Order: sequence, then structure tokens, then C-alpha cells
Amino acid sequence: MIGTDENREIVEWRKTTEDGQTVYVIEYSEPVPEPAGRSKTPFGASSGGTVPARTQYVQLPDGERIPATEAAFDAEGTTLRVRHRPSVLDRIRRYLPW
Repeated sequence: MIGTDENREIVEWRKTTEDGQTVYVIEYSEPVPEPAGRSKTPFGASSGGTVPARTQYVQLPDGERIPATEAAFDAEGTTLRVRHRPSVLDRIRRYLPW
């Protein structure tokens, strides 16, 4: 869960960098469950099977969007940490001369 619902609100959030990766630390007013993660099938279950998993994204509090396949979540109590982990292909592309 990223965002709010009828029982849970974002109290505070911050964007940091750890080990060269962007991390969002989001504090909620109530305990937050860890998101289920990305779909194992090529189509996302939450979309009714109409949106390919590779085009799903996570929208963060500052409006930044990251591909759902590159998001890692860690929930503890009222804190949700969202880490942006670029795909292996994206990391390789940075080092190629083309």
C-alpha cells in the first residue's frame, strides 16, 4: 500500500539515497502491511488482466513514478520503505558506449 485510505494517512515522508539507490521512507498514521509485490504473470492481477506487468508503476508521494518491476518494499510497523532498484538491463545500459 502506498498512499492513503479511509483509515491510514501519510504522516511524513522523505527521499534518501542508500548505497547509490533511491529510497523513500514513508511514515503512516497506522500500521501498514507490506505490498504484495509485482505480478508473477505478464499481466497484473489488480488490473483485471488488461495491463501488462512491464507497464505497471508505483507512484510515490513526490509524484515520481517507478516501474513496479523495479520497486522493492519493506514494511515495519507504521513505516514503509520503498527502494528503487533499476533492472539489470538498465544497469548494463549505463556502461555501454551506445
